[in-house]
Formats: sequence, C-alpha cells, structure tokens
Amino acid sequence: MSNILVQADKLRALATEQLIAGGLPAESASVVADVLVHADSRGIHSHGVMRVEHYCKRLASGGLNPKANITLDQRTPVITIMDSDNGMGHVACKRATEHAIETAKTQGISMVMVNKTSHCGALSYYTEMAAKNDMVAIAMTQTDKCVVPYGGAEPFFGTNPISFSFPSADSEPVIVDMATSNAAFGKILHARENNLEIPDNWAVDANGNAITDPTKFAALLPFGAGAKGYCIALAIDALTGVLMGAKYGPHITRMYDEYDKMRNLVSMIIVINPEFFGGIEVFKLLMKQMTGELHASKPQPGFERVMVPGEPEMLNAQRSKTDGVPVAKSVYESLTNHLVAKV
Repeated sequence: MSNILVQADKLRALATEQLIAGGLPAESASVVADVLVHADSRGIHSHGVMRVEHYCKRLASGGLNPKANITLDQRTPVITIMDSDNGMGHVACKRATEHAIETAKTQGISMVMVNKTSHCGALSYYTEMAAKNDMVAIAMTQTDKCVVPYGGAEPFFGTNPISFSFPSADSEPVIVDMATSNAAFGKILHARENNLEIPDNWAVDANGNAITDPTKFAALLPFGAGAKGYCIALAIDALTGVLMGAKYGPHITRMYDEYDKMRNLVSMIIVINPEFFGGIEVFKLLMKQMTGELHASKPQPGFERVMVPGEPEMLNAQRSKTDGVPVAKSVYESLTNHLVAKV
C-alpha cells in the first residue's frame, strides 16, 4: 500500500475544491470535506476523501440534490423531523446534531429523525460534536443491502452503523462507532484500491463462501458470529426507515449502482443531557474512572494494554495533527488531477 502524508488543512481544501467543481455550494462542500478528513485523520479511510469521486459522480448523475432546502418540523418539544431534501447527508446530520444539542440543553433529551437523506460519512463526527458539548449521543443510519443475514447467502440489510459518545473528565470523550457488519463496505473498497487482502471473516462471494480477495466480493458478513450483528442491523432499519414509513434493506436505492436516483435514507440523532440525570460533572468523573480502571486491567497475551472504544482512532488523530493525514497515493492523485471533470 502506497500512502502519503498530507496536512489536514490541505486535504480539506483539496476535497472542498473537488466537491465545488462537482456542483456543491461552497458551504456544503466545506462541511462534507471536514467530515471526510475527520475520518481519514482517525484511520477510518473507508469513510474518508476516497468518497469524493463517488459523491461527484452521484451529483453529476442526479442522485444527489446539490441545493437541498433543509426544513425542520418540531413535532414535540423533543422530537424533530428533518426533511433534508435528498442533499448531502453530512450537511443534514451536522445541522440535526446542532439542533439536538440546543434542544437537550433545556429539555434534557432530543431526538431528530433525518428524513430523505443520503450517505453521511462517519457517524463519530456527529456524536463527537455532542460529547464536546458535554452531552451523550446516539446516532444511527441505514444503508442499502450488502450484508447477508445470519444463515443466509445473499445480502438483505445494509451495514447499518451506530455510534455512541460519552464525555469524560479526560481530555477525550469515549466514542463507539461501528457497523453491524464485521467490516464497513468502505474497507472493502479501500482494500481494492490498495491491492490488499482482507480477513476471511469480512465478506463472502456470490455463493456465500468466505473470501480474502476483495475483488471477489458479493456481500459482507454480520459481526458477532453472525446472529448478533444481524439482529442489530434489523433493529436499526426498524428505528430509521421503518419508523419513518420509508424503505429498508433490499428496497433502498443502491449507493453504487443507481446513480441517477435519490436514495431517501433515514438517519437518527439522539442527544441526552447528563445534567438532567446524575449531573454532568459526576458523569464525566465516573467515565474517567471507568476508562482508568479499564486501562489498569490485565491485558491478554499479545496486547500491551486494554483500550477504550475510540482510543485507537484518537491516537491516530493525534499523530495526524503532527505528521499529516495518511492518504492512499491514488486517492491523493484523484484529488489533485481534477477527476471531477471526467465523471
């Protein structure tokens, strides 16, 4: 794999420039680029700037609304329905999170359903926003079918990711961000891009056989020996698409096939204010105590220490600030060679 290191500001500027050339207004392009660089700086390259070319292709084909008119329908003091008008999911989810944070300050909790949306990048971007405002957050979204159900040989649900965040008296919050598949589909794309093999518990071929060659990919496997990831994927589709009377699983517009169709995805953002429960300072101190005890616990052979969720990504982000953000050479070249004009 051939990576180069790029300063975050430069990478953000390159991605923004390409997205503007692809048809996005500058303000929206800046938000999308920030979410993508957030992912790359944390080592989540499957959700990083490698996605720019795809977004531009979908914009050019009519499968994304570059000038979406986002509206909010306040159903109750704590429940909001956002119509994101099939614009960039990153822009909609950021605005939804901002709204949820402001509401939770006075109401204790807020739930925003982001309707008629699209791919929104790494969910940790939004839950981290809440944690930095001393709030707990839960975010989830649905995707098109690419994961086999437990015992099945063909895909039904999407990777349907979910994220949690918890502020701590330590400088960094505890953040959980995971797909319900054993690996995100973007990791398959990243492996293809860099000619890498994948673990044999990530994906299957068209006959349901486990593979290590990402070019033979037909579907992903659920996490947790199959059944657990499958069950949670179902729950997330029920809490997003089904709850909003929208689509689920195999009925969702495909991300990489139907470029001219709006995807009409549904995402959910929930923000909780600990001050309305045991108190924010107590919460943060207990989270610090919990992480400290985990760090002090005995590691298994082969491990230096026990880490908390999000810690490897946080360490990557710290290195990226000093060394630069690692990006595949081919992806960097696509940002600098103006491939937008060719899609």
